[in-house]
Amino acid sequence: MVTIGMIEDDPKIRGNFQDYFKYDSQFKLSFSYHSLEHFLSDGQMQVEEPYITFLDINLPGISGLEAIPILKKSLPNTHLVVLSGNSDPDIVWNAITKGARGYLLKPFSINNIKTNIQVVKNGGALLSPEIAHILIDRLNEEKPQKTYRLKFLTKREQDVLEQLLKGFTYKEIANVLSLSVTTINDHIKNIYKKMNVNSKAELLTVFLR
Repeated sequence: MVTIGMIEDDPKIRGNFQDYFKYDSQFKLSFSYHSLEHFLSDGQMQVEEPYITFLDINLPGISGLEAIPILKKSLPNTHLVVLSGNSDPDIVWNAITKGARGYLLKPFSINNIKTNIQVVKNGGALLSPEIAHILIDRLNEEKPQKTYRLKFLTKREQDVLEQLLKGFTYKEIANVLSLSVTTINDHIKNIYKKMNVNSKAELLTVFLR
């Protein structure tokens, strides 16, 4: 069973999550709060630590950005995924560097949430397509010592890398890019070699830490 937490001030989104997972035995909504203060005062000592926690960036009181390091201490093993309608590169970068595992733009389809959770379980970062572009561009500016090797990737390898960071399987990447799985496998081997990593976990470390 995958446990889920939510801190979101929009009652409609909270309600959609509650209704969506109510009758699914594979998922459990561990908690749902409208603010970090509500979570800290009412639920911190009572709730089961969820596998993944969805966090609104524009919370009343303590903001979502301010909440990330607090939640990392309170729920050290949860995977934090930001929910936001804001794609400002500074905010995206701030959220990721503070420890968010993903950044999902609103509006989003509740019907895709189970797939999104599987992305995280597959070891990927849950990033909306626009956010993946922003993150790669910002990393080139902020961490050239770690990401200078990106310039050695071909355009196709960069396309594959973007899908890989989202947690897509080789088969899913092949479908998105209309290539064979064998070709995708070859591209990923080249990416690992050029980025000087040996696994997806090492690759994510470069981008998310």
